[in-house]
Amino acid sequence: MSNSKIARTLSASAAVLFLALLACKKESPAAGSSATAAGSVAPAPSAVGSAAPKASFEELVAQSKPLTLSPVAQSVGGKKLEATLCKLPGAGFLAPSASSVIRALEVVGDQLLVADHEGVLHGFKVSTAGGCQLSVDASFGDGGKLKLPNKIEHLSKADSGLVMAASGIFDTYALQGGKKLYDCKATGHFALAESGKWGIVPWVNSTVEIAELSKDSCQRKDWVLQDLSDKAKRKGPFTMVNTSAVIKDKIYIGGIQAEKVDGREPRIVVIFDKAGKELGRFGSTGKDFGDDSFGWVHGISACGGNVCVVDSNFRRMSVWSADGKKFVGAVKLTTLFGVPGSVAWINDVTQAKDGAMWLPAGVDREGGKVAEGLVYRVTGI
Repeated sequence: MSNSKIARTLSASAAVLFLALLACKKESPAAGSSATAAGSVAPAPSAVGSAAPKASFEELVAQSKPLTLSPVAQSVGGKKLEATLCKLPGAGFLAPSASSVIRALEVVGDQLLVADHEGVLHGFKVSTAGGCQLSVDASFGDGGKLKLPNKIEHLSKADSGLVMAASGIFDTYALQGGKKLYDCKATGHFALAESGKWGIVPWVNSTVEIAELSKDSCQRKDWVLQDLSDKAKRKGPFTMVNTSAVIKDKIYIGGIQAEKVDGREPRIVVIFDKAGKELGRFGSTGKDFGDDSFGWVHGISACGGNVCVVDSNFRRMSVWSADGKKFVGAVKLTTLFGVPGSVAWINDVTQAKDGAMWLPAGVDREGGKVAEGLVYRVTGI
């Protein structure tokens, strides 16, 4: 990453990152410090004076109780969606914060990859016989885990099984068969094209990059969306990019619209071709915040012949035609997942080759001090 981009990101992005986190947390579970799901934990603070020592995370886990979950089928666009909670091996994913207990997931063939709250990748074998069962894939990384030089917070795949694991402000890593192929200097949340030959790489309010890939390296350059944080120099319709996806040959970017509407900053999705020509946009900019509007675009994925958008602020997944011209409908994800109290953090979505959708959900166990990471497989879309 160039010094100029680091400087631009750290200076111009600081305030905007705070805004992004604030927007994400308005309706999300409270964030907290990091601790591993199983194994090492953050040490408990020592007692001060006569105050009783705080419970360690391990003690909080022992005191916590998993929620009782009762998924309820939902209909959208004449289709019946059903969610199956996948069984995870061992203790599963546990952390102090529901908003980071699972950072990202991706399905590659019959394998599920999950980035935990510490940015470590986990590989699981998937079995859907009689439900959804996940088992540790010992061939992935080191006995089922892969720790890369920087924490991973975004994953995307190509049809070939190539995976780009992105850390955000630092390098992206090309993976194949559970092993690292090479480092890619493209910095941001790398959204890989299905061909595996190129990808789009946005990072909050910085200039968006586009990267061309070969077997052992990537070449990046600035794309058409530039200087998003600078009103005088900005190119493109966004002040900030929240997420992106490449579906077939089209780029879908969700973010905060630069042009205000009635004093507000609407969240929209814009469709581009690879050259950067705008092909369309969708998402209501009205005041009613209906099902066709976005509070924050957390995930975009192909879903059948349509496009699905996940919004964790509103805890819903909306379905749109591929050109964005038709709003098909939306489902309340907490109802679909059977989460009591309608509180969950759902920050990613991907589609497997069999058409099923996969989504993570971070929920607070009873007591609210331990978050559990859930993985759902949704069929019927």
